[in-house]
Amino acid sequence: MEFRGVIFISFLFFQLGVNSNAFPMNDLISKLPGQPDVNFRQFARYINVDENAVGRSLFYYFVEAEKDPLTQPLTVWLTGGPGCSSVGDAFGSVGPFIVTKDAHDLETNLFSWNKVSNLLFIDSPIGSGWSYSNTSSDYNNGDDITNKILLTFMQKWYEKYPVFKSKDLYLAGSSFAGHFVPNLANALLDDNKQSKQSKFNIKGLVLGNPMLRKKLDDIAKIDFFFSREMINSSLYNEIKKECNAIDENNYFSSIKTTWSAKCKNLVFEANLAAFKTDAHNYSPQKLFDVFRPPCAETEQDLNLGKQVPIVSTEVDMCHPLRVQFYFNLPEVQKAFHGNQTNLSYRWKGCFTANFKYNEADKDLDMLPALKNLLQQSVRITIFRKEG
Repeated sequence: MEFRGVIFISFLFFQLGVNSNAFPMNDLISKLPGQPDVNFRQFARYINVDENAVGRSLFYYFVEAEKDPLTQPLTVWLTGGPGCSSVGDAFGSVGPFIVTKDAHDLETNLFSWNKVSNLLFIDSPIGSGWSYSNTSSDYNNGDDITNKILLTFMQKWYEKYPVFKSKDLYLAGSSFAGHFVPNLANALLDDNKQSKQSKFNIKGLVLGNPMLRKKLDDIAKIDFFFSREMINSSLYNEIKKECNAIDENNYFSSIKTTWSAKCKNLVFEANLAAFKTDAHNYSPQKLFDVFRPPCAETEQDLNLGKQVPIVSTEVDMCHPLRVQFYFNLPEVQKAFHGNQTNLSYRWKGCFTANFKYNEADKDLDMLPALKNLLQQSVRITIFRKEG
């Protein structure tokens, strides 16, 4: 059977007109468990980002475009958090597959971006998804160190896939990628100025629900919560008062406001209230047990091998749990080359226990970084959606 598989893959390369020597074949994913048949290839593995040791690595998942991959651009996808797995996010956002109801199989994502582009998902920063370091201090992340490591990763990834260095490059992501993506784009452009070799061919950025000015984003989020009756008027008005946001001029001011401890506590209270209200909509037990995880029923059913119906036709709130269940299947970890220890490994979509991120960096204003990119003719698309 393995011999036949080699023949088939070689035949596929011939049919696609792709030179297999231009790709790291040790990184090739022959097929993911439960995956439907497709006409494109997938690659995944670790890339060492430490020049002095092998104990600091980022994990990547690369998906070829469905048609003519060598003529299509490359899109890098970074998920926010910070601390969430871009690779895991691929299976619920722009990647080629969606995890099915029983969390053991995959189905085709009709809206996958690999219909028009090659896709590269990177688990970043250290501690996200399968990315790791043998040095405990590396789990104390921030904007600067994250960006430095990502730049090293991109340089090394292109060494593995040199054929894509000349292709158009787009950087995309969601949430806290509003920091990751502009920072990386500026770092790549700076590297272009210093490098005498081939340049990073950056064409544009695509940002979904990005965090660009956290305090302004938080206040806007409070407005949304109140408009949907997820928080009461008393809490809403107190936040407006304590967070210095009653005055509309201040609301949109470029002056950096200083938030008191009381303000931060009120915003946290609003986030918690909104989460509980949202959880009620799809988890009936939540009405009677506020400490019950909102997707507890889903997790129990998956462990029993049951299919879990999608409650909402708009947003499948428990889909991340199915992704986490799928990524913890031993055969899935083996197919991804993600767990090479042969020991039990608990994969989490977000926030491993030892992950930390500089709180001050979360408040940084990213608009100057975007302005610098626009001045260098880099196109920027920002989209927002509910859910």
